[in-house]
Amino acid sequence: MKKTILALVAGSMMVSSVGFAAPITNMWTGEAAVGYNYYSLSHSTDNSSVYLQGDVSDKFTLGIERNNNSTCDYDDWNTTDIYAHYKLNPNFRIIVGDRDYDYGNVSNKVFYGVGYTTKLAPRMDGYASIIGNSYTTEWQAGVNYALDRNVSLNVGYKSTKDDGYATYDGLGVGVNYKF
Repeated sequence: MKKTILALVAGSMMVSSVGFAAPITNMWTGEAAVGYNYYSLSHSTDNSSVYLQGDVSDKFTLGIERNNNSTCDYDDWNTTDIYAHYKLNPNFRIIVGDRDYDYGNVSNKVFYGVGYTTKLAPRMDGYASIIGNSYTTEWQAGVNYALDRNVSLNVGYKSTKDDGYATYDGLGVGVNYKF
């Protein structure tokens, strides 16, 4: 049943063409995670990100992420997100944050969204999330595979759309370290 729900959430996000940059990581209270992701996006664009997030209580996760987008056709553009997750239950969370755009004439904008995670196998979690504001819509879906208690690998699909720009989407991989 959990796999069916995850497939439905991920499928509906793909159809709506809107996700979240850092993969959703399940942690214990007081635990933190640092990670790196690389995506090969459409329009000959590469996206790399680094993030740090931590569970400050059984209901709240706080984090910061830096995204760098580069292409051979345009100048590089970057964003920095500061965000919080509020866990409604172990699988479903509300996301709110502030995105700093360092390109164009766009100022900081508050974003909001939802995320879902579920156990797919003993060492594999699936996740899907969507965020948006008046300028950007993003969605992401993927899996985290635990190599051990602290290290996990991530494989995912990400799509980002800013007003006035093309949709940038594609597959990516990452690594996450919990401490």
